[in-house]
Amino acid sequence: MNEHLIQSKNRVSSNYKNNAARYLPIGPSLPTAQNLNWNVVYKNICQNLFLLECNIQTRKEFYENILRDIKENRHTKDLATIIEKVYFENTESFEITPYSRLINSDKVHARTKTMVDVFDAMLCGLTTESVDFIGNNFLEEIVNNTAKQLCTEIVKVKSKTPYLPFLAKKCQEDFSFISARPELLNESMEHLIEIYAFLYITQLSLHLYSPKLRFSEPTSQEMYFILEGEKASKERHFTFLKGYKRVFEKDVGASYDIFPHLGYLELIATEPLWVVSLQAHEQVFIDQINELNSSFCNEFNIHFAGNRTSFEDAINDGLTYHKEIFKENNKKSERYRANQMVCTAATTNFASNFKVNKGRAGGWYFQLSTKTVLLLTNLIIGDKKKLLIDDVVEGFNERGIYFDLKSKQALLAIYENIGNVIKLSDSGDAVYVTSTI
Repeated sequence: MNEHLIQSKNRVSSNYKNNAARYLPIGPSLPTAQNLNWNVVYKNICQNLFLLECNIQTRKEFYENILRDIKENRHTKDLATIIEKVYFENTESFEITPYSRLINSDKVHARTKTMVDVFDAMLCGLTTESVDFIGNNFLEEIVNNTAKQLCTEIVKVKSKTPYLPFLAKKCQEDFSFISARPELLNESMEHLIEIYAFLYITQLSLHLYSPKLRFSEPTSQEMYFILEGEKASKERHFTFLKGYKRVFEKDVGASYDIFPHLGYLELIATEPLWVVSLQAHEQVFIDQINELNSSFCNEFNIHFAGNRTSFEDAINDGLTYHKEIFKENNKKSERYRANQMVCTAATTNFASNFKVNKGRAGGWYFQLSTKTVLLLTNLIIGDKKKLLIDDVVEGFNERGIYFDLKSKQALLAIYENIGNVIKLSDSGDAVYVTSTI
């Protein structure tokens, strides 16, 4: 017998509370009350990249120790006065060294822990070169070297299964690339984390939304964007229907299922559904799922369609039953409002910099800023220095970002405007995009 399912069946009661916290870094609270501490997330990701940790509790103490060590080191003590004047007189206004991201002793709330776990899983298996921040001059080099000496090497546990392996693969490639370029890492890390957090929420929503997809290992799903400054229209089928609306349209977008779906799947197992689906399922396990579904229907007065003989059919039925208690006809229930708040937080806290309202042209669309386009383009090109435009577009697709024909033309126009396009023929058959790094 599956002990986890037995415990889950005992949880089903009229005061049942949905728990989707294992994979969803959003709770049923207002966007301002999510308590997601991004500085803790940055710290954890830096530990993955630097393979360092620092047990100093506060940045103030960290900076005091750096200055103390500079003053006590016979090779640097003569420069201590000027370093103190330039870098340490006002430590509130800027980050003295990137290693200070390793300092954070804030209490970790539930959603922060989930976001940390999500990135831990996505970065599982990441290999990076040793990161050494030098800085813009020899004084910054002294500060950074001294800061690094206050840290200790660690080995991160690499045993977590990401829910979205395709996205994890690209996340690792991108962070591996920027970690070998400390200046780029320092400039772009927060924005890259923002991009991947948004892609994780939206792609996970699309994966779980489809009964055909949810049992297979996730792959990149079509999610269409326009570019900054680009005109939109309802006639552009892909951007209008397979963009923002596909994920966030009120009550029918894929994101409105993610909270109830993950909550139900938490009752079944602690691993991603696609991982569980790879395992052989004895009839007793399927029977337990049927029993859970029956109990749930009895408790909440939902029509039970009967026992299913296959794992997939039993799970799909259960997801349908579970979603019933979050539907609009239950507006008076706390569960409906909780689901609405989860989706509002997703659009406010994760999608705010990736959407634009085009008003009469169709309302909301997903949009990429030029800053995001150039960062991702450089990461897609990577060490290759140049790449065919079609391969660049494919690199966006692999990360869950899609363009229609007009947006592809707008993308090429961006590259031409900044001068990183090479045309090897007048016909345009071979158009290369070069890195701007």
